[in-house]
Amino acid sequence: MSEGIAATALGPDAAWATVCFSAQPPCAALRGDGPGDRVSFVGWRSDAADGSALVRSDPLPSPADSSVERHGYRHPYPYPAPCPHADGPLGCDVHLWVDADSPERTGLMEHADVLVSRVPLPLASAQRRVRGMLLGHPGCRAAAVPDTASTCVVGVRERTGAVSFVSFARLERGGSDDPLPAHVVVSVVHAWAVNGGSPGALRSLVPIPRR
Repeated sequence: MSEGIAATALGPDAAWATVCFSAQPPCAALRGDGPGDRVSFVGWRSDAADGSALVRSDPLPSPADSSVERHGYRHPYPYPAPCPHADGPLGCDVHLWVDADSPERTGLMEHADVLVSRVPLPLASAQRRVRGMLLGHPGCRAAAVPDTASTCVVGVRERTGAVSFVSFARLERGGSDDPLPAHVVVSVVHAWAVNGGSPGALRSLVPIPRR
């Protein structure tokens, strides 16, 4: 079981997530490149290794103001800037996550790589909700739902189409750093899977405090 996940953290209802396994430990001034962006540093531990990852969320504009100009072109959801370094052993992953409970983002769910619910459910119900989100959206690779037993259930679609489940326990709130929100957790799991890792090999995901 892993620690550090918040089930009901506030935040955007859709965002580009950039997961970088090559980033250095955080500093207070570290930010992404977009307006209203959010950055989290995550310590991870697997069966065979450990390390850190930066997770940057660049929120999408609201549906009422979704046309944004970038590099001379107008696009409803501009792609975020890439990480300014060569790939390491674990490559950077950019994907779109959407809050499945947001009525304004219903039309965007079919394009999402990751779906998230912030509504806690009993464990069995959380697993059913995760499975339902993945089965209902074939282009979605991973989904997460918090449960009422202080865990976050993450489901990942395997190459065979089957769904693998991983549960992460939350640290109690305390200190100056908030626990990891569910969308950060599932983003790290998505990036891990995209790099060929088994989701079940991830044993711990914890927030790294900023200096």
